Amino acid sequence: MYKSVDEMLYQAFFIKNTLIMGKSNSARIEEWIKSKGVVDRCRSGLSQHDWHANSAMILCRAKEVLNDVEWSLINAMYGHDLSGIVDLTSYILSKTDDLTILECDILLEHLFLHKIKQPDIQDRFDWSKGKLHRKLTKVKRVVNQIHNECIINLETDMGSIIGKNM
Repeated sequence: MYKSVDEMLYQAFFIKNTLIMGKSNSARIEEWIKSKGVVDRCRSGLSQHDWHANSAMILCRAKEVLNDVEWSLINAMYGHDLSGIVDLTSYILSKTDDLTILECDILLEHLFLHKIKQPDIQDRFDWSKGKLHRKLTKVKRVVNQIHNECIINLETDMGSIIGKNM
């Protein structure tokens, strides 16, 4: 059980991006000790394969619940994957004015990946610091609105996975 939708998505994307490791020498020793009757105090008792299957099922269910724009936002926020940036950009451009496609893409990349620094954006578009913050605020406002809708949709659909009394 997860405490919140945010924690569930964070862990699901973290596990998805983690490699399944083979049995190392210490893992083999641990397995041998368990076979001798030592009690395992692990809370879940799940293997790496079980964790990956669990996260894949959670992400598949979330993808079914959310529309394309919401899924691309969740994928960008938690998975650091901007493959759906076209859907997200077109939605943001429909909700705001005074932004071009390139500006919106760069601002989204700055928000989610933090690879492009603010002075680089200012130099690229010849913006003052105030203009950058105004445009960034417009994008953040729409992104936060979409994120809130995603959380509400996922809370209603995945209420059984999220623990209420933790």
